[in-house]
Amino acid sequence: MIHRPSVETAGTIARHFGIEGNVDPVAGGHINESFRVEGGGRTLLLQWINPEVFSRPDFVADNVECVLDHLAGKDPEGGWPTLAKAADGSRRVQDEHGLWRALTWLPDRVQLERPGSPATAEIGARAFGHFAALLSDLDPTRLKPIMPGFHDLATRLTAFDTALAKAPEQRREQAAALLEMVAVDREAHRIPSATGTQRVIHGDTKFANLLFKADRSAAIAVDYDTVMPGALWMDFGDLLRSAASIGAEDDPHGGRIQDDMLRAATQGYRETLAHAWAEAPSLAPAPARMAFMLGVRFLTDFLNGDRYFRVQGPRQNLDRAQHQLGLALELAARADSIMEALLSP
Repeated sequence: MIHRPSVETAGTIARHFGIEGNVDPVAGGHINESFRVEGGGRTLLLQWINPEVFSRPDFVADNVECVLDHLAGKDPEGGWPTLAKAADGSRRVQDEHGLWRALTWLPDRVQLERPGSPATAEIGARAFGHFAALLSDLDPTRLKPIMPGFHDLATRLTAFDTALAKAPEQRREQAAALLEMVAVDREAHRIPSATGTQRVIHGDTKFANLLFKADRSAAIAVDYDTVMPGALWMDFGDLLRSAASIGAEDDPHGGRIQDDMLRAATQGYRETLAHAWAEAPSLAPAPARMAFMLGVRFLTDFLNGDRYFRVQGPRQNLDRAQHQLGLALELAARADSIMEALLSP
């Protein structure tokens, strides 16, 4: 298992970015490690990129720099974070633990796991739509490949089948009911991964990857490690899956949809679709597909021994998978209403 860096290590790295002071871990996130560093009148978000998940952290850093530079050029008043420079002028630092970067800390910003109200759902969806619109003229070939097949269900099912074949009998027995759900529904969500115009997408549009102003009047998209070439349905599907669901991600009794949130998020996103109306037909089935794919990923990780997603208990990945597979059923039943909301004035 990979050795995650300590607060002390983070403090050492922070000095490379010209800041020394209080260092505190930032909770949340399954993959990387983040720290808030405050000193000398500056506050930075220091992040370590997990090399076990991202085999080329330098590619991740290249992509984030490219996207943030593009956002700053297109929307200079948008409040986007900027990358701090190290003493050598680079916007990254390498040590024995891996690659680090530091971003400006955005003050008076609020992170939400769930919208809490249709109005907030609409504002958050509008922010992700704005992000997509700003990147619509960024050539996707400028980005480095970091996770080929990340949103390709065929790739995910192949990994699932491999994990299932190798999994200990005890794990297969624990997951029996969910394995049956995957067996029944796996063909229903398959589409060619190339469907839709290739563009730069966010890649992880869960609601928690938004930062809201304190009064909830506006938001911006953050967490850019998964920016990649892809199709708009991937971002739209993941957004609705996250914004409209009830319960925490690992609540096995969740997997239900709030219809008012679903409609509000759909309408918020459609406001920025002027550049992509031709892709509207691919959007309606996408939330169900993305929920099913994520459920398969959580189940695969459980079968593999919980090696990818951070877990806090032996059943957490099973509970996450159950939640997402339940969401997939609920969202598939609402594809027509999603399309109606996309097309309504």
